[in-house]
Amino acid sequence: MTIWRAITSLGDSALLLPLIAWMAIWLFLPPTSWRDGRRWLLAVAVCGGIVVLSKLLFMAWGIGPPGLNYTGLSGHTALAILVWPAYAGVLARHGSVRIRTMAIMLGALVGAAVAISRLALKVHSPSEVWLGAVLGFAVSAWFVGGLAASDAQPQRRGAWQLLLLAGGALVIGLTCYGRVFPSQHVLQDIAVWLSGHPNVFTRRMRLG
Repeated sequence: MTIWRAITSLGDSALLLPLIAWMAIWLFLPPTSWRDGRRWLLAVAVCGGIVVLSKLLFMAWGIGPPGLNYTGLSGHTALAILVWPAYAGVLARHGSVRIRTMAIMLGALVGAAVAISRLALKVHSPSEVWLGAVLGFAVSAWFVGGLAASDAQPQRRGAWQLLLLAGGALVIGLTCYGRVFPSQHVLQDIAVWLSGHPNVFTRRMRLG
């Protein structure tokens, strides 16, 4: 596995979807953070939904921004920039301002590295990566910014609960890292079914 493929695996749905689910479960564990849990599910639904919609619109009917080398937003980029800063923010939320800031910045760097890897591997065009990055950043900023508002609540997670969050993520990483989720094939099948066309629309311009 090359360094770029190793990095891009940090944005694959095979890894991020279980991590997303684990974060949601953890947020609803006692003491329940209903507000944060709902915000997390909404953030994921908005980010993932827009990515899926952009890909289906192009694959099924060729709809996309004119003049761009475009087939849909980069899902790896959008989800990585959403999930890793959000996970870091939740894990470090009761630390000092410096620790929280450093953790969120580290998560953002992981997401940025995934975005760069998509370009290095020539999987996506710059427009697809940039649009995915803007989406992921906007939704992640909304979720992470909301954590500060809920920190005034009296319930605080104990050290063992934070270890549970980190331990669960570690197990997911050891189990799922390096796997590839067949999202492209699934979306292609859905696009053909929706449009009734025999084939999906494909990229018209070469990458690199």
